[in-house]
Amino acid sequence: MDFSIEEYRTRLQRTQEGMAKHDLPVLLLHQPENIQYLTGLDIGIGFFSYHAVAVPSHGDPVLVMRDAELPAAHVTSWVRSHTSYADHPLEPIRASIDAARRALEGLGVAGGRVGVDEHSWFLTQERSKMLQALLPNATFVAEPRIVDHLRLIKSPREIDYLRGASRCVEAAISAGIEIVKPGITERQLAGTVFGALVNAGGELPLSGVITSGNRTNLLHGCYGDRRLERGDTVNFELSGIHHNYCARLMRTAIVGQLSAEQQRTAETISRVQDEAIALMRPGTPASVIDRACREPLQAMGLQKAFTNRSGYSLGLNYRPSAGEFIREFLPGVEWLLEAGMVFDMRILGGGMGFSDVVLVTERGPERLTSMERKLFSCI
Repeated sequence: MDFSIEEYRTRLQRTQEGMAKHDLPVLLLHQPENIQYLTGLDIGIGFFSYHAVAVPSHGDPVLVMRDAELPAAHVTSWVRSHTSYADHPLEPIRASIDAARRALEGLGVAGGRVGVDEHSWFLTQERSKMLQALLPNATFVAEPRIVDHLRLIKSPREIDYLRGASRCVEAAISAGIEIVKPGITERQLAGTVFGALVNAGGELPLSGVITSGNRTNLLHGCYGDRRLERGDTVNFELSGIHHNYCARLMRTAIVGQLSAEQQRTAETISRVQDEAIALMRPGTPASVIDRACREPLQAMGLQKAFTNRSGYSLGLNYRPSAGEFIREFLPGVEWLLEAGMVFDMRILGGGMGFSDVVLVTERGPERLTSMERKLFSCI
């Protein structure tokens, strides 16, 4: 298992304390990150099929699983109670949801309030309707993201995994920048980048952004067959994943010598972000950090339409995106920073961008990514 049994037990206890506050006898959770956070279950890409965990207000959870994945449960999870289902040729949805019904009935909570993670990408309308059909006496209510919010404060071991993920993504982008030159294709860059990522200890990566020239306006553009030309801007935004914890890093390179304007713009953007990150201390409103990122760039005309996030929380991740979608830096947000939170702080302007992974500590911000923050000139 990735964590000690004591750490998993503490997570379960805190979850059950949250359930008591909201009068929830049971949670039925579907988000893979929350299932793994509580139980340790790691099924790799197997989360495409229906999986859930039933968490009672007292006692141990029950995993709801496709039976083909049970060996992974025996290896990676501390939870020993399972209800499983086999692939069904005619009614696959009913077969999988029936396993959830059996789990709730086995816990004696199939006739009361059941908290479900309505925000989960994995609780589809089809699955939700089948749950209601198979459990007509249950009252399904949206749970208030109890486990999501617990995940915001990282334990020392989680921070270690994020440090490892940061080293992986730094190795990847450094390898890519080293081979930037006229004539090479984005696809060749990708081959080098992802090879370096894996060799540095990274796990199955998100695709990532590798764009150049006129393709750099694609915010989430994947690599293509375009050949780099002298004077091109090349953007890298990639993820390193270590024990399923995700670190994000963005750097920009120029094919050839930097112009004086490019150098000034890069230094300005980096300075603005440095000043904003320096404010990231426990108790600081997130809106203060966002304003420190956003307003200077808009005032200087480097970001005319700054509608996207200036940062977002990172951690345990199975989504296509690197973000947790729990805490984001945007105008008007009201939440406060706390020690143990980890964020991808990102800033774009003038056709270039920088991002770094930042840990909030009692002493202030700590960058987990340490790659040189500059606009790279690749001659």
